[in-house]
Amino acid sequence: MSLENTGKCPPQFVFEILVAHCVRKYLRSEEEDLENIVDLLAIDFSEMYDTAGLADDLFQGVKKALIFLDSVEVDDVDLLMNSFIWYIVNYENLSTKRNKAPLFGGLLKGRPISDQRVFSSTKSLKDFAYGLRSGKTPVKPSDWIPEQEVEFSSIFSIIYPEKG
Repeated sequence: MSLENTGKCPPQFVFEILVAHCVRKYLRSEEEDLENIVDLLAIDFSEMYDTAGLADDLFQGVKKALIFLDSVEVDDVDLLMNSFIWYIVNYENLSTKRNKAPLFGGLLKGRPISDQRVFSSTKSLKDFAYGLRSGKTPVKPSDWIPEQEVEFSSIFSIIYPEKG
C-alpha cells in the first residue's frame, strides 16, 4: 500500500463488486481456497486503496453471500453474480442510476472505511436477488461485457485481466 492511500478504502460499491467477484472465482475454482482468493485480490488492489482489513472483510462478505445463496434456489450463480456486478456498476439502488461522472471527487476515489461494509454488501445482494424475483430489479443486457464500463477500467482490468 502506498502512503498516499492510507485511510482511503474502496467505496462501498467497489467492495460489493469485489465480494461478487470472489464468490464467482471461488465457486468456479476446484482447488483454490477462499482465503487465498481474497488475500490475492487485496494485494492486487493495494496500489489503489488502503487494504488493511480488506481481505478479512472480503472473506466475511463472501461467506455471508454464500450462506444467502445456499438459502435460495438459484439455477446459475455465476450469471447471478455477474448480473449483480452489472447492477452495482450501473445502479445505486433499485430505483437510482449511478452517476458515473460525479461533479466533485472521483467515482472510484478511496473513502474512509465503513464498519458496516460486510453487512451492507450482503444486504445489497439480497435486495438485488429479491428484486429480480419480483421483477423490480433492472436486468443486465445479454450483450454486456465489463470492457464497456470505461469508468471502471481500473477495477475491471484487475478482476477481468485480458486473456493473452
